[in-house]
Amino acid sequence: MIMQRLFNRITDDNVQDIVDIAAGGGITYWATEPTEEEFAGLPEGKTWTIVEGSGACPFFGEEREVEAVHYVGHNQIRAAYAKLLDPYQQYVNDEIHGYILDSWRERTEEDGIDTAHIDADAADVIVQVAVFGKVVYG
Repeated sequence: MIMQRLFNRITDDNVQDIVDIAAGGGITYWATEPTEEEFAGLPEGKTWTIVEGSGACPFFGEEREVEAVHYVGHNQIRAAYAKLLDPYQQYVNDEIHGYILDSWRERTEEDGIDTAHIDADAADVIVQVAVFGKVVYG
């Protein structure tokens, strides 16, 4: 019941904002752009394709390396946010936790959480907890 109420306060737009922030710089040190083939494998009920690995860098002669392909849905991001919102969470330091708390404190009935408080580091750990169940990188 409590978790459902929390999920209801995190809109689909909020979740998209978190993923956009992460993709814009939060996860780029451990994730790379998906290929068309990886996008095509997106299962029903999932929204995003996140490729764990590094992109090709022709300048340095590096090839694209893929550790794993992860498919993520809205509720995985919501659940990760909820885990990180917990005052007793052990995933992140006080600074990043503070950004997540601020986004919750500044929520509105119409717009959900205030994702303006979510920076690239916070978005990164939200996505990592959604994908891996813990913070693996950084």
